[in-house]
Amino acid sequence: MRKRRLKKKRLIDEGKNRHHIIPKSRENGTDDEDNIAIIDVLKHEKYHNLLDNRTPPEIIEYLVNYFWKGNWGFVFEAIAEYSIKEIK
Repeated sequence: MRKRRLKKKRLIDEGKNRHHIIPKSRENGTDDEDNIAIIDVLKHEKYHNLLDNRTPPEIIEYLVNYFWKGNWGFVFEAIAEYSIKEIK
C-alpha cells in the first residue's frame, strides 16, 4: 500500500481535517456533508496507511478476510448487538 501525505489545506482546526467516507475518487464520492467526517490528523494518516482508499464495504471485507480468517460471524454479531442497543 502506498503512503499518503496529508495536505495542509485540508486542516479544519488544529490537528483536525476532513475525511471522505466514500473516497472522492470513487463513484458516489462527494463533498456532501454526510460524506465528510472531521477527524484527528494522525488517526486519518494511520487510517489511510492501513486501509488505503477503500470504501466502507471494502474495509469490512478486508478486515474479515485478512484479520478474522474469513469469519463473517464477527460482523453479524456486532450488527446484532448494535441493533439491540438502538431498539432500547
